[in-house]
Amino acid sequence: MESNGKTEDETVVAPVKEDAPANLDSKIVKQLGFYFSDTNLPYDKFLQNEIKNDNGWVKISVLLTFKRLASISNDPKVIASAVKNATDSILEVDETGEKIRRTPDSVVPVADQEFLNELIERSVYCKGFPKTATMDELLEFASTFGDQVITKVTPRRLKTKEFKGTLYFTFNTKEQAENFLKQESIKYNDVELERMWEKDFLEQKKKEYEDKQAKKDQKIKAETEKYFKKGYLLKADNLDESVTVDSIKNVCLELDWQVAFVKIVSEEKVAWIRLKPVKLAKDLLEEISDKKEDLSINLSLPEEDVEQSVLNEMTKEMKGIINMKDRMKREKNKNKGGKRYNKRRNDDNGSSAKRIKTNGN
Repeated sequence: MESNGKTEDETVVAPVKEDAPANLDSKIVKQLGFYFSDTNLPYDKFLQNEIKNDNGWVKISVLLTFKRLASISNDPKVIASAVKNATDSILEVDETGEKIRRTPDSVVPVADQEFLNELIERSVYCKGFPKTATMDELLEFASTFGDQVITKVTPRRLKTKEFKGTLYFTFNTKEQAENFLKQESIKYNDVELERMWEKDFLEQKKKEYEDKQAKKDQKIKAETEKYFKKGYLLKADNLDESVTVDSIKNVCLELDWQVAFVKIVSEEKVAWIRLKPVKLAKDLLEEISDKKEDLSINLSLPEEDVEQSVLNEMTKEMKGIINMKDRMKREKNKNKGGKRYNKRRNDDNGSSAKRIKTNGN
């Protein structure tokens, strides 16, 4: 994708080396066909906005801002002629020869989850490409499996836009994808490609992420337990703007509860009350079960996972405060050290002057 949102990376138009008009026309039609295809158009926000403005028509001058099409031909007349003369295209040209659209009888699929799942069902993950491979080289490789067999090439990229060396091939049919996977060996520049269904790869990555997240959560949980014990957190909800930290503390004080900390989350109209580890929160609520309706705030116990999440956040805030105090302390000591050094240096200079004066007399 280009930075302006126009599709440039996910196409399977293979480079045509011949300069003959017929081959040029074929290349133009294939490239345009991809832009307006079922695999691209539903997800192309730029083109989606364009086709809404003029009954599906898009100016050729606009399409020529797509670098890949412009690299094939930047002549609007040549592009219009190629589409007009195509016999098996889903595209048409308007009477002026200045606009192109997908034919009205070719309905654009809705980009919903069902459609995405269908694409994934006929897509294959491949690994083993050099990270230096260009899009044109990947497209040319895809074209070696037949015309319109691989209908979409999706390179996987780093945040820096660099190619990872892996990609997804979306096939025209699931049967073609199965045949691709069944082949004993497929190489790119003598390097064997690792292949698997995209859905299986996504499941694998999902599990890796969940395992990694679980380890991270366990580490955070262990860290939280150093600061706070579970079972001493209360939730106050449906708060109005008049409720303050002090008013919540006063309610707890009237109930003879020992409060360590109160945090109000205004946007959620919720407050979290962390009690001192004297008596469990559930026991305190049971003791006032007959008085709860009379309280000015609604108190309840949080779900276990919610409690853990809140305590994790409090731990993060606590560590932030501790780290800030440590920095301030170090800075203060550093300044003190500087003053002592300057005073000592001044004293030494004064002593030297006195010695010189004495020697001079």
